[in-house]
Amino acid sequence: MKMIPLSEAKTRLSHYGRMCRKEPIVVTVNGVPAFELVRLNEDDDLVDQLIEHNPDFRELLRKRVKEKTISVADAIKRI
Repeated sequence: MKMIPLSEAKTRLSHYGRMCRKEPIVVTVNGVPAFELVRLNEDDDLVDQLIEHNPDFRELLRKRVKEKTISVADAIKRI
């Protein structure tokens, strides 16, 4: 695992984008680890990753879970 400052990550992003295929790259802000660059595997579902980490989507799901539901039969009747 390699640690680099944010300024270096911004300057050489292409380089570290390639490098993170071999090992994770931890990016620091003011010397404190802030985030990690990691490889996406071919079987990773990018859409699932984006949804999982989207706070607006999580909030929408939280609200929807509290809403009244109907049965499949009632839904079919409404169509």
